[in-house]
Amino acid sequence: MAIHKPIRLFILALILIIPVILTSCHKKQEEVIAFDDSYPLSLAPDVEWALITDPYAAFRSDTDWNADITGHVRRGEILQIYAKSTDKQKNVWYKFDTGWLPQTCLAVYTNRYKAQTAAQSLKD
Repeated sequence: MAIHKPIRLFILALILIIPVILTSCHKKQEEVIAFDDSYPLSLAPDVEWALITDPYAAFRSDTDWNADITGHVRRGEILQIYAKSTDKQKNVWYKFDTGWLPQTCLAVYTNRYKAQTAAQSLKD
């Protein structure tokens, strides 16, 4: 007894379609995104972050190249910015916990996570 051609096509179609349906219906695992909450102001809209781009930079006690050095920082470090100022020569300076740094040795980001992503590219 021969199976009619339309029935054979129907059976073949079922054999091909059923595995596709079964694989597309499996439940995907939910992706969990974990944020580092060690810096609570990381995403604050009014806080800016600086990524140090020079190999080494010296903090100054004031917005002047001749001001006393109050500390040092290295490339790749990320710091919270507390203030911004412009000196008489139109150089832009940023205030940190340890002192002032000129804009020429850093890059400014709107949140800490952007600064961390940029820091990774400095290492590569």
